[in-house]
Amino acid sequence: MGARKRLAAESRKAALKTQYFAKLNDCPSSPRKMRYVVDMVRGME
Repeated sequence: MGARKRLAAESRKAALKTQYFAKLNDCPSSPRKMRYVVDMVRGME
């Protein structure tokens, strides 16, 4: 891998460490409903 790609990958990796992710598995729900839940969790509405 070239230097440019390595530096970009390292900066992307560092940025992802500051965020938290939640993944909901095996829950057959509609995308609209899941967007509503995500907005509630984020505190938007």
